[in-house]
Amino acid sequence: MTCVFAEPREWVLEISPALQGQSWQQSQVYATPSSRWCAYINQICLDVFLNWIQAEYVVNATAGECLPIVPGFWEFVNGTVVLLGQKRVVLIPSEAIDDGELEVPQEWVDIPNWGADYYIAVQVKPDGNSVRFWGYTTHQELKSLANYDPVDRTYCLDEQDLTKDLNAFWMTYQVSTEETKTALAPLEELSVTQAENLCQHLSNFSMAFPRLAVPFTTWGALLENQQWRQHLYEQRQQRQELQSSTEQVNLSSWLEGIYETSWKTIETFFATNTQSLAFSFRSSYGLASATVKRAKLIDLGMQLESQQVVLLVALTPEVNQEVSIRVQLHPASGEAYLPANMTLALLTESAEIIHQVQTREQDNYIQLPRFDGEVGEYFSIQVAVEDCQIIEKFLV
Repeated sequence: MTCVFAEPREWVLEISPALQGQSWQQSQVYATPSSRWCAYINQICLDVFLNWIQAEYVVNATAGECLPIVPGFWEFVNGTVVLLGQKRVVLIPSEAIDDGELEVPQEWVDIPNWGADYYIAVQVKPDGNSVRFWGYTTHQELKSLANYDPVDRTYCLDEQDLTKDLNAFWMTYQVSTEETKTALAPLEELSVTQAENLCQHLSNFSMAFPRLAVPFTTWGALLENQQWRQHLYEQRQQRQELQSSTEQVNLSSWLEGIYETSWKTIETFFATNTQSLAFSFRSSYGLASATVKRAKLIDLGMQLESQQVVLLVALTPEVNQEVSIRVQLHPASGEAYLPANMTLALLTESAEIIHQVQTREQDNYIQLPRFDGEVGEYFSIQVAVEDCQIIEKFLV
C-alpha cells in the first residue's frame, strides 16, 4: 500500500486495479443499484484504510460490524466502521468533487450503539487510483456544531468545523483522555410483530432507500437490533433473487399471439367503448397503428399509498427481423395524472440508461421515443419515483 502525501495534513492512499475488481464483484450481492454502489465505494475505502493502518500504526485494527458477520450494513446506509483498540472510527466516503462539508447519515450519530468516537471524511474516486482522507470530527462536535437535514437524515458539518490535519488525529487518538461522545437516550424497542411487519414492508428491493420510508425512531430501533437488521437484509436478497430469476418478456411470442398472463389488452385498463377523449389522445401517439399492444399494471408500493400506473408496450414488425417498439406510461385506477417527477427509462441489457423521460405536474401520460429492436436483443424498461423503482425485462 502506498501513501502519497499531496498535502502534508492529508492521507492519499492508492487503489489497485485488483482491489477495484474484487470490490465490484463483492458488491453484486446487494439488492439495488444504489446499495451495490454504496457497498462498492465503502469496500474500497475500508480495504485501503485497514491495509495501511495495520501496516503503519495499529496492527490489531479491525473492521467493525460491517464485515464479515453482518454484510447488510451497506444495503441500508453509507459508512464503514473500523475499531482501533478501544476507539471506534466511522469512515464516511463521498464521491463529491469538492470538500465543502462532511455529511454523516443519522444512523451513525443517533443510534446509541452505532455512535463513534471519530468520523473521518473520505473522498473516493472509484474510477481513479486513490482515496483521499481529508478531515475528521468527533461525535460531540457533530451533535453540537452540525446542521441536521431532515430530508435525507444527515448531519452536515461545514469543512471549516472539521479538523483538517489528519496527523493530529493520531496524536489525539493516542494521548487524549477527553470525552468524544455525547450521551444518547436509548431507542424504544420494537415488538416482534412490529419488527416483522417492518421487515415485510421494507423488504421490497424496489424501495431503493428504506431508511427514509419510515420515521427514524422506528427505523433506528429496527437497524440497531442485529437479528432484525440481518433478517431485513436477507429478505431483500431473496426478493432480488426472485426478481432476477424471472424470465424476460418474449416480444417475439407476442407477434405470434402468445402473451404472459400479467400483460393484458389495453381495453382491460381503458374503456374504449366510452370513446374516452384521453384514450383517443393516447392512441394517436404511436399506438393506433401498432400490430400488437399490451399493458401491465405496475404497483409502486406502500410508500406511495399503493399508487398504480399502467405500462403500455406496442410493437410493429419491420424489415430485416427488426421490431419497432413504443413504450408509454399512464395513470390507473381512475387517476387523471401521473405522479410528478416519475421517470420512464430505456435500459440496455447491462442496465445502462439509453433514454429517459420524466413527468411534470399534471402529465396524463409520458412516452419514450420510438426505438427498434433486433430479434434476440435484450433491453429493460424502468419506472421510478422517489425511492421506488420497478424494472421489466424484455427479449425481442
